[in-house]
Amino acid sequence: MRGVAPILMPMCGGLLAAGESVEKTIEDLCASSQGALRTARTRPELTAAFDTFAPEWVGNMPAGETLTLAGLQKEAEAVIAIPPETRPLPKMDIVVFRQTGWNVLVVYWNSRRASTQVAGSLYRDTWVPTPRGWRGIRQEKFFPDRPLLEDGKPMILPGVE
Repeated sequence: MRGVAPILMPMCGGLLAAGESVEKTIEDLCASSQGALRTARTRPELTAAFDTFAPEWVGNMPAGETLTLAGLQKEAEAVIAIPPETRPLPKMDIVVFRQTGWNVLVVYWNSRRASTQVAGSLYRDTWVPTPRGWRGIRQEKFFPDRPLLEDGKPMILPGVE
C-alpha cells in the first residue's frame, strides 16, 4: 500500500476554466482528485478518482518497472480497506512547471510526514489537453521513497553531512 498513495495523488485533469492558468487548473484538479481518493469507500468511487487519467497512462518506476492504468487501479483497491480519515495521502510540492507546445511537465516532491521524518521521492508527470480536458499520460518516479528530512536535517542534499 505504501507505494500506491504517492502514485494516486498527482494524476488528475479537467477543463481549463476561462481566465485560469494551466498551472492553477492542474493544481486545483489534483486537489480535487486527492479529495476523491480520500473519501472513496467503494470500487466505483475509487474508479471515479481515475476518471481524469488518459486510457494510455503509464507509470515508470525507479527499478524500471512499467505500471499501466489497469495495474494502478488494481493496486489502488487496497485503499478502500483503509478508513478514509486515516489514509496516508502525500503532500505535493511543485519544483518545476513547464508548458511546452503540446504538453505540460510537472516536476514535484511527493512526500509524507511521520513523526520527525519526511519521506518521499521526486516525480515528473506529463499532462496533455484532450477533448475531455487535461489528462495525465505519464508519470516517472525517479527513485524509491527515502528519507528527505530527519529531525529537520536534510537527508538528500548533495554535500550535506
